[in-house]
Amino acid sequence: MINHHNFEIGPIHKCQICNSSNIKKVMDFGYQPLADDLISFKEKSRKTIFYPLEVFLCSKCILLQTGYIVGDKTLYSKNYHYLPGISKAVIENFKDLSFNLKKIYNLGDSSVVVDVGCNDGSLLNEFKNLGIKKVLGVEPTDTFKYANKKKIKTINDFFNLKSSNKVKKVYGKADLIVTTNVFAHSNKLGDFIKAAKNLISKKGVFVIENHYLLDVIKYNQFDTFYHEHLRTYSLNSLIILMKKYNFHLIDAYTSKRYGGNIQAHFGLKKKKYNSRILDILLKEKNYKLSSPSTYKIFFSKITRAEKQMEIFFNKNQNKKIVAKSFPARASVILHYFSSLRKNINVIYEQPSSNKINHYAPGTSIKIKSSISLKNDKPDIIIILAWHMFDAIKDKWIKKGLRKTKYVKPLPILKVFK
Repeated sequence: MINHHNFEIGPIHKCQICNSSNIKKVMDFGYQPLADDLISFKEKSRKTIFYPLEVFLCSKCILLQTGYIVGDKTLYSKNYHYLPGISKAVIENFKDLSFNLKKIYNLGDSSVVVDVGCNDGSLLNEFKNLGIKKVLGVEPTDTFKYANKKKIKTINDFFNLKSSNKVKKVYGKADLIVTTNVFAHSNKLGDFIKAAKNLISKKGVFVIENHYLLDVIKYNQFDTFYHEHLRTYSLNSLIILMKKYNFHLIDAYTSKRYGGNIQAHFGLKKKKYNSRILDILLKEKNYKLSSPSTYKIFFSKITRAEKQMEIFFNKNQNKKIVAKSFPARASVILHYFSSLRKNINVIYEQPSSNKINHYAPGTSIKIKSSISLKNDKPDIIIILAWHMFDAIKDKWIKKGLRKTKYVKPLPILKVFK
């Protein structure tokens, strides 16, 4: 049931934007655990809950959405494991994002910048480095403690009218509200947008950055479909949604972040669409993102990729094979590519990761520190964070693993010697 874009826990049979019941199931990944439901070695006996992972299309909005709502409080418990600050690639992206937004919108010393879902405060730290002092984060999980250590004021709460009023009491209304890889996550979407409306200044800008539907389909990124990602947006769908709250699109960009993302800028005043916006909308139309047949072809590619992975393992049965990096999306790969789950028993993560000394969700595969990776001398490393493949591969070649083969599982399986 939809109530002003706030969704109840359980199955959902209507479009999360327009409330239409005319949605079509285009993918089914079976039952999967939550991507961040990591069980520590100490609590091995704790059971993992598996939830249905089906994907539906609303052709009217050009939106893909999951068919089951788990709920924010379950997904974003206090014990949340992801930290963006441990990834050099993510920090570089944040540097570029903060620099560009500061330049485009002439942000200065007196500007107020709010990051919703700020996690460890890494993005706001980049704004601080540019001389913007009035920065403030909103973060529901215990990762806010890392932001506090960076001396970034952070409200430990979900983003809603109550928390947005707390922000206003500190600095007043915001000149820039930014949310990166968060806007697709909340089942309280209406509360989220109303909070932004309450907080933003008359000339303020609300920047939404998320994984992007066209690139997800174009580059075979089925691993972006997990329970945290309730919605996979096209630009068209974001425009329809935000208009309902009198937010108007003023600019849009696409980039390779997350393996392909959309960055949409909204304000309170209407503005004529620029050539960049018109070009993105035309590409969405030409790519036939509103057609169920597009997703039928997409799903057939996933099936083909699964078979390629199985063939690869059959050819390398006597080799020592490990996996490297465990972003949330890796959980989907593990559970849909059953041959991968059966043929590896360890995943290596950066030494600073909170995921170390845990089992990958719903498996007995151990997540260990990459400090011991070089000494283990694997024959093959499967890089699960395949969207950062080159950087990870090059790093470990420099560290001495030159004879190791590196495997990129998506968009299609490739082996680099």
